[in-house]
Amino acid sequence: MITMVYLLKVNVLLAVFYGFYRLLFTRDTFFVWRRVVLLLMAAAALTIPLADLSWWVASHEQTANLAEVYQEVMLPTVTITGTEARFPWLRLFTLLYMGGVGVLLARLAWQLTTIVRMTRSAELAADKVFRLKDSTCPFSFFRWIFVNPQAQSEEQLLEIMTHERAHVEQWHSLDIVLMELLAIACWPNPFAWLMRREVRLNLEYLADERVVEAGSERKAYQYHLLGLAYGKNVATVCNNFNVLPLKLRIRMMNKKRTNSWLRAKYLLLVPVIGVALVACNLDKKTAEPATAAEQAQTDSAAGKPMMVGVTVDGTPAQDEAQAEGSVVQGEVFDVVEQMPWFPGGQQELMNFLMKNIKYPKEATDKGTQGRVVVQFVVNKDGSVVEPTVVKSVSPELDQEALRVVKMMPKWQPGKQNGEVVRVKYTIPVSFRLQ
Repeated sequence: MITMVYLLKVNVLLAVFYGFYRLLFTRDTFFVWRRVVLLLMAAAALTIPLADLSWWVASHEQTANLAEVYQEVMLPTVTITGTEARFPWLRLFTLLYMGGVGVLLARLAWQLTTIVRMTRSAELAADKVFRLKDSTCPFSFFRWIFVNPQAQSEEQLLEIMTHERAHVEQWHSLDIVLMELLAIACWPNPFAWLMRREVRLNLEYLADERVVEAGSERKAYQYHLLGLAYGKNVATVCNNFNVLPLKLRIRMMNKKRTNSWLRAKYLLLVPVIGVALVACNLDKKTAEPATAAEQAQTDSAAGKPMMVGVTVDGTPAQDEAQAEGSVVQGEVFDVVEQMPWFPGGQQELMNFLMKNIKYPKEATDKGTQGRVVVQFVVNKDGSVVEPTVVKSVSPELDQEALRVVKMMPKWQPGKQNGEVVRVKYTIPVSFRLQ
């Protein structure tokens, strides 16, 4: 589930970044800047969900309030298999997703193998330049260039070599392989493929610009591109000379160069990444205490949620009543520097909830299910008091959630400015019939 949450965040960020890129950057001629921004967006989408800014979220009251709303609505749940037969949608989706990744990785491996085989079968014309014998369109891959001199005039061959050397010298194949892997990892997301397309198209803009700057006549070069429009391409993972859409490449070559002062708009990426960082950390309001900093860092890197939600199955209920602990008077904090910590850590809290929460039989008979959110206070002595249902589903489910919260052992209390304080804590419990 944690991996699923990470992938969900990555895919949402890719969609946001792609929309931002299309809105601001696709009409200018700052191709080098575009390349940097596209790579930064891909890197940000992969790393932001792993970043831990819970310390910053906790220090800002308004952000902390957003975190509280987020945790009640968006937190993932741990599912315990129920007794009723139900179609395993999550398992089916996982199998389909992994199957798609496997097929696409096999396709990529086949393309790479094809290119390597061509280096062995094609004639070496010069250093890292191979002579093709069929109608395959000219292309390059990392340091290798493949051309067919017999199919081109001397002037056209010069244009091709200038174009492909631009790809080689600027290491465009690295961008393509990285974006190919990102698209494979996020293959159900159309925005991942659209981002990949923008990267490839921008690399062609850079190579076309090199050809024009080298002195080739613009119109003649464009007709040359059109003449190769239907050539056979070896693989999508290489830099094909005739990569489509040619209409956009020709339009960009004819476009007036963008005013240099407009480069300032690229600075807008900084606040966008900042907002994304905060948004992806809204579920980390209740981080583990500073005394367990190393463990907290490990959990964050692994993408573990900082709050716990539990889904329980339709096992009969236990209607045991528990006495509420004594209330210690004093100020109650929503967020503190060192949040309360369940004995044994986050995983032990999850285990405790899954072991003790039972589905009330009355709720099972009625088919009642839903998400109960329980809020309580961890006292200075670590006792759990004042449990309250802040989001109700039904009396039966509410009482069961309260029952288990009341039977919790003492926590490690929270601290603010080095002093032990009373801290409010929230746990969502999702009751779901399987």
